[in-house]
Amino acid sequence: MTLEHSSNDPSLDMRTTALLRIASVIETAATLDELLLLAQVECVQLLDIPFSGVLFVSEDGMRVRLVNAHPPRVNLPPAILLTEAPLLIEVISERRVVQLADLHATPLVEVGSDAARLLRQLLDQEHLCSLLLLPLIAQDHVIGLIIFATIDQQRHFSERDMALARLMTGQLAAAITSFRTTEQAERRTSELATLNEISAAVTSSLNARDIYHLVMEKLNEYFQVDAGSLLMIDPETHELVFVMTLEAGEEKLFGVRVPQGQGIVGMVAQTQRYAIIHNAQQDPRFYAKVSESVNYVVHTILCVPIIVKARTIGVIELLNKRDGVFTEQEADRLMRMAATIGVALENAHLFQEVTTVRDRFEAILNSTNDGILMADMHGMVVTTNPMAAQLFGCGKESLIGRPISELLAELKARAIAVSSPSWLNEQNGSDQVVEVELSAGRFVRHYTLPVREANGAEIGRLALFQDISKERELAQLREDYTGMLVHDLRAPLTAIMNGIMMVKRGMGGPVSEQQHELLAIAHQGSQAMLEMVNTLLDISKMEQGHMALDVELISPYALVDQPLDRLVASARNHHVALEQHLEADLPLIEADRDKLVRVLQNLLDNAIKFSPTGTTVTLGGAALTVGDEVWNHPHVLPIPLEVPPLRSGTWLIFWVRDQGPGIPVQYHERIFEKFGQVRGRKVRGTGLGLTFCKLAIESHGGKIWLQSAEGAGSIFAFALPVAAHLASQA
Repeated sequence: MTLEHSSNDPSLDMRTTALLRIASVIETAATLDELLLLAQVECVQLLDIPFSGVLFVSEDGMRVRLVNAHPPRVNLPPAILLTEAPLLIEVISERRVVQLADLHATPLVEVGSDAARLLRQLLDQEHLCSLLLLPLIAQDHVIGLIIFATIDQQRHFSERDMALARLMTGQLAAAITSFRTTEQAERRTSELATLNEISAAVTSSLNARDIYHLVMEKLNEYFQVDAGSLLMIDPETHELVFVMTLEAGEEKLFGVRVPQGQGIVGMVAQTQRYAIIHNAQQDPRFYAKVSESVNYVVHTILCVPIIVKARTIGVIELLNKRDGVFTEQEADRLMRMAATIGVALENAHLFQEVTTVRDRFEAILNSTNDGILMADMHGMVVTTNPMAAQLFGCGKESLIGRPISELLAELKARAIAVSSPSWLNEQNGSDQVVEVELSAGRFVRHYTLPVREANGAEIGRLALFQDISKERELAQLREDYTGMLVHDLRAPLTAIMNGIMMVKRGMGGPVSEQQHELLAIAHQGSQAMLEMVNTLLDISKMEQGHMALDVELISPYALVDQPLDRLVASARNHHVALEQHLEADLPLIEADRDKLVRVLQNLLDNAIKFSPTGTTVTLGGAALTVGDEVWNHPHVLPIPLEVPPLRSGTWLIFWVRDQGPGIPVQYHERIFEKFGQVRGRKVRGTGLGLTFCKLAIESHGGKIWLQSAEGAGSIFAFALPVAAHLASQA
């Protein structure tokens, strides 16, 4: 009986008809837009209502946008914030049907943004009056709303109308979700296909401009826009540079720059967030200067940053969408694509950099006059150059993969002579500099260097072979020239000095007191010149390892007397006191007395020259014992002197301490170099004295060093080894 009553209920027939019609629409619709249009046609017929519209809620739930209307409209307003439509918030949040008796009395939208104003204008232009709003719910989620409205007359929607509308919207929501899922899958497939084509182009081409062209061509086609631009950040100026703009397949704007932070692109690059602009000409952030230069009118913009490892490297800008406005979903898709494109572009850029660096490295190797072999950690040659191939008498390819030790052994085997000059090698250095004489007049200097990564880890060894034939020839000329100085200048200087002495003694007649002073000045200048010549000769011989030492047994106490006696007058003239502090029981040493006296004299003379009036210069000495593993001494030195590491044994330490202006740290090494001097010093010399001291001490197997700080005086010290048999007697 209940069934008979139900079968005769007209509302049930209406519902069945509605379900059948909606089902037919779902079966026949090919696209989501077609589904919405056909569904609205059925709905307005069943409800006998003239207007309907479908609004979709954005994924973040912050915006709503009219996506379809019946009767159809070509231009639909952009999305609005839900905060501008409180009535829509009520429908969505409470998931209930709401009807509005008079739209003029209670506006659906509050005019806030331009988008809200456009939507309200559309509603007013349609003369809508009464509204019925229903939520579109699918999978327990409100995906949008549907609006049914009357025109120019009020209507109260009955319970039957609302029930029928809910029945149809429920089916429609399910169908929309199904279409969305299908469309998302198709879009994702198309997106992946576009990215695959871009990636394939990036990996198959080395031309950056070809890559940029293909990227924008595919993006313009995928998003259906009139034009698109790719801008990259200049790492030096941080400006955005147009590297590719495609409009109807034509390239434009290449090289045009946008100042940092300017325009939509500048904002997107800085904030690392996408921007959707629905009316560019009304947006104050729009940088119109660029588009105006090519007479292109921009209406809508979608701009996203290209981010790689949290760093913006550029932006993608799409202009003037052909079939409407840019959506949040399209922005999300372009953001995903930009991330993949960014990695591909960065990899292509890095590959180009590596290729460029490799080509430059090879060009440098091929152009240098030095032979170069680079070996890996196993000692196998991995890189070489033509000069090395010429040196070993074979092709470059035949050197690759051979042990570098084997090649060096072959080179030494066919050499006339092999030497390892001490002046080029550290005493305990593992990599010795070797000079090889391959034939008469042809010399090669070989040394190895570690090859390290940026983090300092060693990854190989670099063997260098310098042709020093010209250097040897010049060295010989220098030795000959130095010999000329000694033999050709010494004799006339000696004659001048002897002549001056004879005149002073009155052999040429009476000499006045004033003449005596002038002759003394001339004799002193000649003596200084002769000492300079001798110093140059000694330095040259010691640098070449040819200086012969006149070794004798020397007492440290007797050694210091001679330089102190010579400089007493100079110290008195400078009003500087000289003090001597030598410890008792110092051991004897075997050394060249003359060389050490000159060393002490140079150090004392420098200390006197640079000491202020009324200060003291101290010459001291002590003995130190260095253990087998860690050097140590059994007592504290009289002064706070930092002694460098020394090999085991007994050492005699001398030092000269002044109270002068001190020497900046940056000059501590340079001051021992030939002609090396400290800038700003008023007292000047030849710059050879300390060079002689260093070479003389090192020729005795000792060490010389400086301990000083600006404004705190200086201590020049040197250590001399004491023979074991002499140390035991001390």
